[in-house]
Amino acid sequence: MKKLRSYIFPIFILASTFSLFVFVSQVSAVDNSTSGQNTAPGLLKKQMYATDSRKLASSEGALRANKLSGTPPFGKIRLEINKLRICQQREKNIVNRSNNMVRHANHMIEVFDSISTRIQNYYLTKLVPQGKVLPNYDALVLEIQTNKNTLAPLLETVKTDVANFKCDGDDPKGQLDQFKEDMQAVIVGLKTFKTSVRNLIVAVNSIGREAGTSASGSATVPVVAQ
Repeated sequence: MKKLRSYIFPIFILASTFSLFVFVSQVSAVDNSTSGQNTAPGLLKKQMYATDSRKLASSEGALRANKLSGTPPFGKIRLEINKLRICQQREKNIVNRSNNMVRHANHMIEVFDSISTRIQNYYLTKLVPQGKVLPNYDALVLEIQTNKNTLAPLLETVKTDVANFKCDGDDPKGQLDQFKEDMQAVIVGLKTFKTSVRNLIVAVNSIGREAGTSASGSATVPVVAQ
């Protein structure tokens, strides 16, 4: 049983690192959705063409007028006709994939937060009564809370990016680029949050060994690989 428990901490590190790797891959995949590659034409529903026909007609007329005048109206950067058509055919997929990434980020925050809470509970109820005290415990907990709080506005920004994305908007490519940039900030924040939780685990585990137990071996610590 002790051997099994000793594996929980490495599992946490590996599982959370793998989750972040998958998460980063999803961010890169969003931009590829507008390129028109890797999607068989037969998979596109006929209804999408009917739904977007009016938008395409108005957009095409505006684009032709802009081409004749040589200047875009009001400084707007609209997609070319073919790119607009491809983007609109995949707009729902882009938005759904983006929303999935936001949900995944929220799930990772919940997992890291749950682990932090369990470790703090273990420290306060098991080690402190034995006289095992971390001098920098408060600083470690504060760092975790600060990193968690930092993620909240970053996620709100990403949610706004997704809500405002439209293929026939003023600058859809710029919106996607902004989404990727904002999501990269979320990824960096998640990595920082994970590191602060790991620092607490390592610190608590160091004095736990002296007490004949460890935070990673505590039955209250959840296994992250779910």
